[in-house]
Amino acid sequence: MSPNASYARARDARLPTVPLVDVIYDSTVAVASLRRLGEALPDIVAEAVDCPEEPWIGPPAIGDLEIRFRCKGEFDVGGLNLLAEVRTKWFESRLADKQRRADLIRDRISDLVPGPVGVWLILAEGAWAQS
Repeated sequence: MSPNASYARARDARLPTVPLVDVIYDSTVAVASLRRLGEALPDIVAEAVDCPEEPWIGPPAIGDLEIRFRCKGEFDVGGLNLLAEVRTKWFESRLADKQRRADLIRDRISDLVPGPVGVWLILAEGAWAQS
């Protein structure tokens, strides 16, 4: 079986879910840092949420990951330069070590963005559909 066929078969066997990532940043974060973060986040999140039920099997395809960036508004309150909120499907294996997973994302983001950063990892029940 070719590597592409193997990859397609593994993708079809996965449960249809998608991590959603909201990145909220303040004016101290440079555009270049945001660009680097946008390029790195797919792999960072995929590695952090990898589990037997949804293994990391390669670069994300359409619908595997959605990342949204938003600059803090004048009424937003908080001292972090950047906050990443990662929402993904709840699985027992993810729940067992959720803090390690959040710490992994935070550590990788901290390498790319100066100043205090935070990560909120949310494991939730849900369903995903796309066309």
